[in-house]
Amino acid sequence: MMKMKRIALSALLSLGLTACGPMEESEPMPESMFEEQGSQALDAACTSLGTGITSHACVHSGNPADHLARTASATRVTSAPSISTKHTAYDIALPSGAEGSVTYVPATTGSYAFYRTQNVPFTVINGSTSATVPSALSQTVSSSGCLLVYVSVHDLTAGTTYIVATGPASGNAITVVPEFLDDSRTRYYRDADGDGYGSTTSIYTACTPPAGYTTQRFDCNDTVGSGASINPGATEVCGNGIDDNCDGSQC
Repeated sequence: MMKMKRIALSALLSLGLTACGPMEESEPMPESMFEEQGSQALDAACTSLGTGITSHACVHSGNPADHLARTASATRVTSAPSISTKHTAYDIALPSGAEGSVTYVPATTGSYAFYRTQNVPFTVINGSTSATVPSALSQTVSSSGCLLVYVSVHDLTAGTTYIVATGPASGNAITVVPEFLDDSRTRYYRDADGDGYGSTTSIYTACTPPAGYTTQRFDCNDTVGSGASINPGATEVCGNGIDDNCDGSQC
């Protein structure tokens, strides 16, 4: 008898779930789920890194406690000293007037930015295949008080040993700060009406966002023109029938 009751209850529950139907596809995904989607290679639309990841690299470059010394190998070998620890600035001593090599082993597949204090030859080589890994993006760095002057981004595979060959460099030394792009991604929201507040449409990136995006959200009217005066920072006007400050009510 008890078994029959359990079967009947299970059938009713199944019918209830069917009646409810699947979750609407347009329902916004929680940010925590965005962050769990995994690492990605650099977006083809990315033209420059955002200020967030550069500022983070500059913090490590400017903090003496984050520096570690490495003496580079004179040859390109997978046994060269490692620079794989996160949140670290590596002071690399190079052979006199020549190139030197260190190694990098990424913990996660994705895009990695190598910030450095000199714009000198910098080559990333797959230690297993000897193939050069091209830079997906490279640019100068200009941040007040920061000694980092250049960065290149390379798409790397987890667990692979990469040989990083650089130099010759002035003073036979260079500081390199490796950064994983996914650690410094920022959520930007589409701001079509230009009022400084974005809609639910967003991108999550370590790159400089396209024009028309902001880090502030919750704009209840992002319509070009008419929506510019309606946003969470606006003053509520009583009696106009409009929720001017997007708080869900009118006075």
